[in-house]
Order: sequence, then C-alpha cells, then structure tokens
Amino acid sequence: MLFDWLKRRRAAWELAEADADALMEGYGDAVFDEVRRRVREEDDIKVLDGNRGRGHWQRVGTIIWKRTGRNGLDTATKYLEG
Repeated sequence: MLFDWLKRRRAAWELAEADADALMEGYGDAVFDEVRRRVREEDDIKVLDGNRGRGHWQRVGTIIWKRTGRNGLDTATKYLEG
C-alpha cells in the first residue's frame, strides 16, 4: 500500500516536471502568468483533468519557481493581488 502511494506520488511529480518543461518552452517569460491562470482555474474548479490531481498546477508553479528563482510577481502586482 505504501509502495503504491509512493509510485503515484512519483508519477504526479514526473507529470508536473513534464508540464513545467512544456510551459517554459511554450510561454517563455509569460510562463508565470499562465501558471497562475491555471492555478486559479483549478481552485475555481473550472478545469478538470483526469490525469492531473488537485494541486497539480501549484506543483508546476513551484518547479518553475525553483528553476528560475523568480515568482513572477513584481512589487506592484503583489500589492494589487494581496
């Protein structure tokens, strides 16, 4: 049972890594805007994807942030959204 959970968790991270690669390649500098849009849609349950569980796009955002060291928000945007 624990082994199955670990396999599912690893598969989820591998899918998130693949999505992060695709988004970074496809959106370039606008990748953070796209990830934030997808996170909001996931939170609002506007998009359901059978292969991607709850929190998937947040994981993708975390991966991109770790790779780039950026969070995609400038100071003005942080205050407006906060």
